[in-house]
Amino acid sequence: MESAWRGLIADIERVATPRGREVVGCYSVEGTRLHERAVRAGVQVERAVVGKSYREDRSDRIQALLADLDCNGCRLETAPDEAVETLTEGRSIGAIVGLVRLPAAVDLGQLVKSHERPADVLVVLGADDPGNLGALVRTAHASGAAALVTIGAGDVFHPKAVRTSMGSLFKLPVPRYRDADALIGELAHLGLTSWGAVARDGTAPSKAERRPAGVAVFVGGEAFGLPDAVAAALDQRVSIPMPAGVDSFSVNAAAAILLYELRRGRCDGSSSGSS
Repeated sequence: MESAWRGLIADIERVATPRGREVVGCYSVEGTRLHERAVRAGVQVERAVVGKSYREDRSDRIQALLADLDCNGCRLETAPDEAVETLTEGRSIGAIVGLVRLPAAVDLGQLVKSHERPADVLVVLGADDPGNLGALVRTAHASGAAALVTIGAGDVFHPKAVRTSMGSLFKLPVPRYRDADALIGELAHLGLTSWGAVARDGTAPSKAERRPAGVAVFVGGEAFGLPDAVAAALDQRVSIPMPAGVDSFSVNAAAAILLYELRRGRCDGSSSGSS
């Protein structure tokens, strides 16, 4: 029925905004790979629209995905190819777009206490660009972080952030905080060391303190980095050594280096100890 796919496309367009996601209660996923990864992660795709040519594609991969979605209770609607192409803005990642229910709020304290120690987390403040946020989700997941914590307006469920996360969003918890003060106090209560990534004059990561419970790595936005007041409230300011004349790493590169340093230090015993 035409009204069914038109209504679904209207909901998918609606969830492109934070308000729309709140009203519909879902976020959108796009393309063959993301739907495959949602199925593998046990994430329920509630409804999905596919282009007519995609629905008729007899390749093993497409037919297996459509069968998996159907078996998992996804309501599939078929629309004209041009309607789905308009929805995906011509991105050639598979003419399928679905809706996934927004997850329940995550309690960071419970998460850290139940996680195998150390429970390292990546904290993002001011990195509001959806592409950067999605990349940071992917980096945190690949680096073995227990969670990615957002402070302020950053929204990992923006369609571009979801695409850029490449499925890591299905597996990585994302607690959200309105401001840094409450989070910093909770981290101290949980016994986590807090690192603030700053471009210069901080301790080298290999020499920075790290408690057995884990480390919370704070990174800021590309333009201004961490606010001085936040960096000053953390246990350590940490700087990655750079050649002369270089201003800084990108936020995603800095996060990857710092999270890797945490894992490397524990694996080879080069960490600076604990308190």
